[in-house]
Amino acid sequence: MSKTYIAIFEEAKEGGYNVTFPDIFGGVTCGDSFEDAVFMAKDLLLIMLTSAKGQCFEPSSKEKMEKLFPDKKLVEISVEI
Repeated sequence: MSKTYIAIFEEAKEGGYNVTFPDIFGGVTCGDSFEDAVFMAKDLLLIMLTSAKGQCFEPSSKEKMEKLFPDKKLVEISVEI
């Protein structure tokens, strides 16, 4: 089964990207490049969905996230669980 969540990618001052999942309590990671941040986001999402289900709310729609975070870079992250 595939699950998709919206992540917020923000450029870090020291380089790389910080990533947060608004629908996952404690859903925070980072990466040295955009590609690395995507890899780390997928890894975190898989871990949270399999090991910390109680901290994962149902994923919000992209439209809702665009309204809540209009000036942020939103990325859909999907994993197979």
